[in-house]
Amino acid sequence: MSYTVPAVAVDSERTSVVVEAHLDNFGTSDSNAAGTVSAEIDPALLLHPRKLQKMKIALVRRSCSLRQAGAERYCVNLFRHLQARGHEVTIVGESIDDDLRPEAEFLPVRVNHTTSWTKNRSFAEGCKEVISQHRFDVVHGLSRAHGLDCYRLTDPLQAHWFNLRYRRPLHRFLQGLNPRHRTLFALERAIFQSPTVHRIITQSRLDSRLLGEYYGVPEEKIRRVYNGVDTSVFCPDVKRYRGEIRESLGVVDDRPMLVFASMDFRRKGLTPLLRVLAQLKNRETCLLVLGKDNERPFRKLARQLGVEDRVLFAGRQQQIERYYGAGDLFVLPTIYDPLANVILEAMACGIPVLTTETAGGADLVEHGRRGYVVSGPDSISEMVAMIDLHLQLSETEHENMSRCCWEQARQMTLEENARQTLEVFEEVLQEKSRV
Repeated sequence: MSYTVPAVAVDSERTSVVVEAHLDNFGTSDSNAAGTVSAEIDPALLLHPRKLQKMKIALVRRSCSLRQAGAERYCVNLFRHLQARGHEVTIVGESIDDDLRPEAEFLPVRVNHTTSWTKNRSFAEGCKEVISQHRFDVVHGLSRAHGLDCYRLTDPLQAHWFNLRYRRPLHRFLQGLNPRHRTLFALERAIFQSPTVHRIITQSRLDSRLLGEYYGVPEEKIRRVYNGVDTSVFCPDVKRYRGEIRESLGVVDDRPMLVFASMDFRRKGLTPLLRVLAQLKNRETCLLVLGKDNERPFRKLARQLGVEDRVLFAGRQQQIERYYGAGDLFVLPTIYDPLANVILEAMACGIPVLTTETAGGADLVEHGRRGYVVSGPDSISEMVAMIDLHLQLSETEHENMSRCCWEQARQMTLEENARQTLEVFEEVLQEKSRV
């Protein structure tokens, strides 16, 4: 649809900036064109002229990398999509892939690596020092740091993870004296209770609730923006590699295969999943474990449970989407997770997901349509029942679930994530301008 900006709009100083901006954007240099400008534009731009402004944005993440998973890769995807929308992006952190340096300005932060707590504290303080030497419209934290305008809860909320990890009172008390935990608690308080951190972005309803419970963050300060997925890579079309991948793994086509992927086997629930595997009705069901972590204790447990020959440790795979497509059900019985990217990636590949209520990803998994949600990682019998049920579904029922997964995931693109994040930045800019 075409929208015409009449000459009379130039009467408003604010609107004239909009018109001039469009003249620049569309390459118009004719001074006689000041009367009327016709162009294909988003009508929302006429209602919200600030969206035409190019922002100077700093993204704070300890490592910005495509060689790592999760938040490090998210940082790369976000800065690329912000740049594609015309914004100037600077990365503040400890490291960045060498081949990414030409794409964005990088401001290094010096970190004291003596201990875990000195690393966390020196990074946070170093970020503030580096940021103070430059002028940015918005400073957005993807890691715990000082000097932020807004923060995305990317890493697990330490206060909640601590309570889940240390359940016995004496153990919890003693660990509470650990300088690492104390440092992370202090950093979280500084971020979540700071009046200069204008917005907190969460990835799930779970974390939005936890912020209120642990730190009293008011709802009006929280914005929920779900992860995005590259649907040109993660899509149902990857199922065409099912036979090829299974052949490479030594798994016949009609053998049920569960898929698990993580760089933290313990926290993401591999231990209970191995116990589940041992109790399934179909004794031919195998488990594909993707990701890099210490395999030894899990191989030992699998041997003790008598399922060693049914567990395939395949390590980290560059084309992980093909491995998703070779599976029948993606399982992530995590103890706690803001929202694991692997859940969205598997769904985009048309693979139903089983996860826990203690995972932010449960927001995306409509029980019975896109997968299954169990009460927690210790709910072994519940998981066994759900997986047994899934493996008994008809081909038509499997296809319906696969279609539902894709329909949900295809709406959650990287572009949509960037768009919603920019809306939060706009709110931050408006609040800062009123201070």
